[in-house]
Amino acid sequence: MVTSLHSERALSSVNVRPMDPRRDGRAVASLLELCFHADGIDDSGQRLLNMLRHYGPFEAWTLDGAPGFVWISDQGILGNASIQRNSARRDTWIVGNVATHPNHRGRGIASQLVDACVRHAFARGAKQVALQVHHDNAPALQVYQKLGFIRMGSAIHYRHAPMNHREPLIVDALPDDSRFSIRGAQWHDRNLIWRLVQDNVPTDMTYAEPFDANMYRLGLRWSFANTMNGNPEQWRLGEDNYGQLGAVRTRANPDQSEHHLELLLDNSASVEMGVALAYAGLERLRQYISRPLLAVQCRVNSQVHTALQLIGFVAMRELVHMRLNV
Repeated sequence: MVTSLHSERALSSVNVRPMDPRRDGRAVASLLELCFHADGIDDSGQRLLNMLRHYGPFEAWTLDGAPGFVWISDQGILGNASIQRNSARRDTWIVGNVATHPNHRGRGIASQLVDACVRHAFARGAKQVALQVHHDNAPALQVYQKLGFIRMGSAIHYRHAPMNHREPLIVDALPDDSRFSIRGAQWHDRNLIWRLVQDNVPTDMTYAEPFDANMYRLGLRWSFANTMNGNPEQWRLGEDNYGQLGAVRTRANPDQSEHHLELLLDNSASVEMGVALAYAGLERLRQYISRPLLAVQCRVNSQVHTALQLIGFVAMRELVHMRLNV
């Protein structure tokens, strides 16, 4: 609990100042690329780097001022952290892009930057500040814990290799289809899908990652948005002989580097149900331009994780979600 932030006071270090994208953009982009290239920089990260390197009126509007802080010395910018409001939780802000030059770690740079972000959010009415960090990044976890952040859970990011639509999709673990009824989801299934979402997406995991409930509430609004975007999303609902339910949401992204798949299962649903639904999702996505597939799953339902691995998904990283009450 942060009790000393009664107002946005002077920054805790003379080395920390607000980031000016026009002046600092190129240096910050280079720092982020240096610090995160080994983990892989996704589409949104690449767009951010491009905007920082070519900052202009459009980028200023897109980034909305890009609130953040840099740590500077006579050697230049050695650290960076950004802060933005959670679009789905107006009382929550999210810290991101925390980076310290590899040659200058262990000096408290990250701690000072995150502290500046927390102060910035508190002065604007934040009740919570959240972030994500790699589960095996012990130094960063220690920094955040010392600042008062607590673990809320973790999510595993899976990747499936691109699929060739001209070749049959062969999965050794595919169960007997007669045990399952899998069909396209309709509007009247929206309550069933919403219940699955509540079972698979804990509230604690919606602070550091904005949660758009509209993606999961099938109805006129969802159908209109999906149609206007070219029908990239599709839901399939599954039921087994025992009445256990599951669903798979697929999103085709021809203009991005990855397609997306999300698997949702009843708490007591079988791994076989998960495999059958995931297979249905793969069959749908392989009809599009060949792209790797990304699946992000919270560590709640072990059957979901087992099913994804049996169908060919490989864990890339595990991100710990942390939150600070201010």
